[in-house]
Amino acid sequence: MAGLAAAAGFDDAGFVVELYERQSYDSKGVNCGEAMTAVSKIPLEPTVENGFLNPLPAMEVEVYDGIDADRHRTGAGTFPAADTYITDRNVVEQSWAEQLSEKGVDIHENQSITRTDFHEFTDEYDLVVDATGQPSLSSKALGTTNEYSGYMVALNSDVEGDFTELYPNSRIILENYTGYSWAFPKTSQRANVGIGWTVSDRPNDYMKALREACERNGWPVPSQERTNVAIIPEGPSLDPDRTHLPEHSVVRVGDAAGIANRLTGKGISQAVESGFLAAELANRSQLRNYPDRLYQRMKTEYIFATVVRYFLETRNPKVLGAAIRAAAGIDIEDVDRSPSAVLLRLLRHPVLFARIFSRRRVLNRVYGGMTNQWELID
Repeated sequence: MAGLAAAAGFDDAGFVVELYERQSYDSKGVNCGEAMTAVSKIPLEPTVENGFLNPLPAMEVEVYDGIDADRHRTGAGTFPAADTYITDRNVVEQSWAEQLSEKGVDIHENQSITRTDFHEFTDEYDLVVDATGQPSLSSKALGTTNEYSGYMVALNSDVEGDFTELYPNSRIILENYTGYSWAFPKTSQRANVGIGWTVSDRPNDYMKALREACERNGWPVPSQERTNVAIIPEGPSLDPDRTHLPEHSVVRVGDAAGIANRLTGKGISQAVESGFLAAELANRSQLRNYPDRLYQRMKTEYIFATVVRYFLETRNPKVLGAAIRAAAGIDIEDVDRSPSAVLLRLLRHPVLFARIFSRRRVLNRVYGGMTNQWELID
């Protein structure tokens, strides 16, 4: 999605664009990142034909104190989702690629780019936009894959079953590990279900954990053959200055820039935004400002996410459940991108606010984020 956004942005700005895709858009089987927020930023009509299946009314969030049969729910809340769709992501990408091709963008499908190709591209093209995920192709070609920090592991699958109890809403379930499980209904009879963990909390048997999550939450259990495994950055997972490499004429967008949400792993809206931002600044001959502009846009989201994540890491579901109850009713995208709304809501609950922000490690995380010392956030 980041590469498509960059291609669209640079094409709109009058650049000659070539887009390289490792797979074929007609057969690409990607099914992660199918809950897309800020859909209005994507230049496609949000129709079923373009892959936008369920205009999501709201996201339901539940917090539990564990994964055992006798677990207790510590909090729940419903969050409106005004600009969010549950999608068939492969169809969205295919439709966007077709639109770009019709506009004259030269698309090379089934084209894997080697390290040698990368170095040739940096000589041949004025700019290479790296949207190859984490670790990125540019980091592999330059021998710097260790420059990335944390990531999450997620399993998800498209399943068929009875989702009438939940549809058209979606559900995220926090279960007292650093991660969560989810069900994103596309119709009343089909959904994307999955589970993800930070690296430190990942289980020994991924599929067993996914099956058990589906069983305890009442969702159909997917087959292993239809299950996708994804690696998701824990943003920020890359030094901001490394998102633009002027000495190699490279700019990184999306997961390659390490900008997924540190709490949820959500990265589609960030990917789209980064692709268009790179094009906007290049068109103004201001690409040198890309790292600062990108991180200024992401900073409040990162700080908020790492504060909330603290209560997952320290196994404190009661505080987290109370926070979810207090924040309920705020648009799900605003929770990520405009967390001041959540803070104002928490201030209505002074005891809860004090329980959250009186902790030294929480304050350290806020200070580290405010001063761009992301490596201090542990």
